[in-house]
This record gives sequence, C-alpha cells and structure tokens, in this order.
Amino acid sequence: MKIMKQLLDLEMKLITEKRINTILIFLLFLSSGCNHSVEQQIIGEWEIDYVTFSNGTSSTVPRDEKYILSIQKNKNENIFNVDNVYGSWNLQDSTLFFENIPESKTLIDSIFVVNDMYGNSSLILQNGDQKIATLENGQLIPEKIISKMKIISVNLEKLNLLIEKDIHTYSKLN
Repeated sequence: MKIMKQLLDLEMKLITEKRINTILIFLLFLSSGCNHSVEQQIIGEWEIDYVTFSNGTSSTVPRDEKYILSIQKNKNENIFNVDNVYGSWNLQDSTLFFENIPESKTLIDSIFVVNDMYGNSSLILQNGDQKIATLENGQLIPEKIISKMKIISVNLEKLNLLIEKDIHTYSKLN
C-alpha cells in the first residue's frame, strides 16, 4: 500500500512538473514574439525632426529642409532612400551602414595607373584627393559612398541616430 501511495505521489509530481514546464514554454514563446528586433523596428519611413549637436544645443529642422529616410527590406535585399539617393543598408550590432553610388557629374583632374605584382593594371580616376572610379579589366567601377550611423535608440515612434558627433532624431511616418 505504501508503495502504491509513493507511485501515485510520484505520478502527480511528474504531471505537475509537466504542466509547469508547458506553461513556462508557452510564456517564453509569447514573450519572444512580443520583442521586436532592432532590424524590425527600424524598417519604415522616418522624417527628420531635429538635431542635437555635440555641444548640447539642438535645432528643429525647418519644414522646407525636412527629408524622409526610407528603410525597407524586400526578401533578402535591404534598400534605403533619401530624396533621390538609393542604396543598400546593413545593420551590424547597433550600427547602420548605408552604401550607395552617388548620381553625379564630376570632373576628373587626375588619372593614376596602378600595377600589381601579377602584371594587372587599373586606372584610378580622381578629383583632387577624392577617388571617383576605377577602370579595371575593361569595366568602369564607380566609387561607393558608405555612411556609418550608430543607433542610439529606436521604438515605434522615434529613431535616434548618432551621425558623426550629432544625434539626429526622426519620427516614424508608417
């Protein structure tokens, strides 16, 4: 009789532990679904509101100078645009990298020939100290611009980016 009671107690204990584990797994699932990753939070359209400068002063962006920063993700492609500038973006830790090829008409004032130890040559086209493009293997490869911005904070309404030493604050449009 004593053994039967111990078996029943053990069975009840196992059933109770199984219920508790099931409830904990369910709560963990719910909480993980509620947390949005930083990447998910930055996707959308953001309008610049104001800039806080490194000296602590801030300035509201005038209406006619405001712009919209669009950060989108289409399948495996990350696309951004500001006005007529389009490119790709990448998020590493809490830093956003925007990469684009600027649309421009630039004078070339210097051409350099670069030879490597294997006998390959390329031409570097520059304007002053700025590299504009490279002519390599018969292809003209434009120089890309990479902008680096640190995400200070993001939520459903505001995005704060550290650009150089200033904090740019954006409001979410959608």
